[in-house]
Amino acid sequence: MDLPEHTDVESANSATAHPPGSFRELFAVSLPLIIGAGSHSVMTNADRIMLAGYTPTVPTGAGALDIIAAVTPASMLHWTIMCVPLGTILYANTFISQYDGANKPQKLTASFWQAVWLAIVSGLLLTLFVPFSHAIFTFVKHGETVVAQETAYFNTLCSGSVLFLLSNALGCFFSGRQKTHVVMAVNLSSVVFNIVLDYGLIFGHWGLPELGIRGAAVATLVARACDILMYVVLLGIDATKGKYPFKDTWKPNRIMLTRYLRYGLPAGLHSFVDTSGFMAFLFIVGSLNRDAMAATNLAFSVNSLIFIPLLGFGTAVQTLVGHHIGAGLQAAAAKTTWNAIRMGIIWTGAAAILLVFFPEVSLSPYLFFEQTTAVGEQSVKSVLPMATTLLTFVAVYSIFDALAVVFASALRGAGDTMFPMLVTMCSSWFVMTLPAWLIARSEEATIQKLWLTCTAHILTMGLAMLLRFLSGKWKSIKIT
Repeated sequence: MDLPEHTDVESANSATAHPPGSFRELFAVSLPLIIGAGSHSVMTNADRIMLAGYTPTVPTGAGALDIIAAVTPASMLHWTIMCVPLGTILYANTFISQYDGANKPQKLTASFWQAVWLAIVSGLLLTLFVPFSHAIFTFVKHGETVVAQETAYFNTLCSGSVLFLLSNALGCFFSGRQKTHVVMAVNLSSVVFNIVLDYGLIFGHWGLPELGIRGAAVATLVARACDILMYVVLLGIDATKGKYPFKDTWKPNRIMLTRYLRYGLPAGLHSFVDTSGFMAFLFIVGSLNRDAMAATNLAFSVNSLIFIPLLGFGTAVQTLVGHHIGAGLQAAAAKTTWNAIRMGIIWTGAAAILLVFFPEVSLSPYLFFEQTTAVGEQSVKSVLPMATTLLTFVAVYSIFDALAVVFASALRGAGDTMFPMLVTMCSSWFVMTLPAWLIARSEEATIQKLWLTCTAHILTMGLAMLLRFLSGKWKSIKIT
């Protein structure tokens, strides 16, 4: 039996004090999430910038190119195995936002606790992948030195998976209620801590051990632990106000967990099939040669500065669409989506201009620590011409990336999770990965031909999500 619902929860538009569906509402909710997601991009790029110039003081056989070639595949593999639980957990944003819009705080906190339980259990289970990582990287025929670096980075991150998942689960309580400034503040605090600790643990400064690529992973995990600590303190403050029945809803709820799996699991699978496709693409590129892998990793690192803020933007769209639908405001949900498309195109269009006309500026941060490279060793600078060419592909597909992220987020906010998952699975594997594998096996294989498949996949995704949204089928779905 449900507890009596509180009557003082925010109404459909009081959380932002802006008209539902307006640019001002979207901007107020999305800006903190964009900054927060952007801080995560800065965090991951800080790893790459420092590692691009790192050479061990004690020779290990690994140079700067080996390390920069290893970091992205290793982090991509970790992200891939986390996608299903993470996507399922993040669907708490939709449940929380719709229950917030419907003024049902008891169900809101119950859905929040299910995300927490899922994070703890799945995070511990993911550590079972650690013993198999070396075999995976060896199987895709990366060089022995690169495999050693990939294994060290992946195993460290994977061992702390529960920190990643729990941090995101706790953040859903705030982002789902449009308290996105809280998520932004937590993310910005942790990124500063991460960058400082990166410098100390990668290079061995301030009395800290020199851990190289493993130190970058340790710094990331410590930053996530700080996220959790800050969220726990903030949740404790909310609990003292008595607005939300945390103590009455903390137990696992079979009915709520079933609904998570029904709606959240396809969202998690959507992320999994997309990320696993890109991971396979990276492995295929790595099978060409080390330089192609290093250049691709640099291009994807720059791409993340454009794409990851889009993910924060997508979270805002998903939250607002879910909130408006929960409040019975479908017109506002549609208006929010189209306003988000306009903002996304402006963002990616501006980035595309920068990448086409000033690619050297985008890549220059990765030379910041180049003076630490050993004399006579091939440095990251040697693959910059190839990386510059790849940035042209990034510029072309980025606008379609915006379409894919925004429309897919709106569909998920409405409860339409199965279609984005199926389309992503078909496109990532049959438009990108399989053609890339066939190209790599041919004698005429080039990095440019491989990147054409990646570009075709993203164009397909953007157009497919647009057509699904225009069909209006999302309007008839009910999850609350």
